[in-house]
Amino acid sequence: MKITIATGILFAFISILFGALGSHAIKATLMERQMVESFQIARDFTMYHGLALILLGILMHLFPEIKFSYVAIAFVLGSVLFQGVIFVKSFVDVGKLGILNPVGGSILFLGWIFFFYLVIRFIKW
Repeated sequence: MKITIATGILFAFISILFGALGSHAIKATLMERQMVESFQIARDFTMYHGLALILLGILMHLFPEIKFSYVAIAFVLGSVLFQGVIFVKSFVDVGKLGILNPVGGSILFLGWIFFFYLVIRFIKW
């Protein structure tokens, strides 16, 4: 749970850092490569999944019997593949590695679906 929360905080930090860089230092490059919108989506998704990882870490502490760790793994792996590829594509041509982008997005979808299932199935209201 500690690693999950720490990873969430790291993702949030990266989102803020890339947001600042995208607004100032690398803005011209993003505009030249026509990657401003994609970069912003990756930045936003990094923050969303960072906050989700922090929440997952708290839920792991509160409900250790529920397998939230699988959701955390999906969010980290999916984020690295989805947002990570977008961040890299913002500066260089990734060629065939671009296929990792939709794979990462699919892993994120699966993570959210499994998260929904775990909450509905195992948390008693």
